[in-house]
Amino acid sequence: MIETTRPELVAYQKERLAKFVSENQKLDKGQIVFAGDSITEFFALKKYLGRYFPLVNRGVAGIDSVWLLEHLKEQILDLEPSKLVILIGINDIGRGYPVQDVVNRISDIIMTIRQESLYTEIYLLSIFPVSERLEHASNVKIRNNATVGELNQQLAVLPGVTYVDLFDYLTDAQGQLNANYTTDGLYLNPQAYQVIAEPIIKEILE
Repeated sequence: MIETTRPELVAYQKERLAKFVSENQKLDKGQIVFAGDSITEFFALKKYLGRYFPLVNRGVAGIDSVWLLEHLKEQILDLEPSKLVILIGINDIGRGYPVQDVVNRISDIIMTIRQESLYTEIYLLSIFPVSERLEHASNVKIRNNATVGELNQQLAVLPGVTYVDLFDYLTDAQGQLNANYTTDGLYLNPQAYQVIAEPIIKEILE
């Protein structure tokens, strides 16, 4: 089943964007920005990555690469980040977009940031695994690990960005999202965020 965006989620996204616009006038430039969908929004950055890093969470639940490309200025560029960590694409898969279209959009996102924010170091996280178990089907919908793998292969070779592969940190022996790291087959629980925190600190923040 292809996923659609519910009206209440659209309203929430607009509200969160308005909050960003307001914050952008007050926040210091040159911080470390994490941008993406709900997996980023629900990532308690300071709790898992350390309070001594200047971290800003710009995750927005339910968004895809189309939305991010349209709102780069408010969500990212106005902050002039020193480092930018992007995690986007799982909702594109959920909406049935062809992999090549998603890759092209993410490439456009990277190129736009490169042009507008020359000194920002850009890190692109791999798309995370999902659980294809039957009990999670109503939430995971058409998302699947074969498509995630295909997308990650292409994201790994995009120019102008450092690709950080976290996929295997979260899988079980069958290559599915580990049951210990999720309650619904898609979203991460605190234990999962703890697991990916270490490589993020090591490969990006330090």
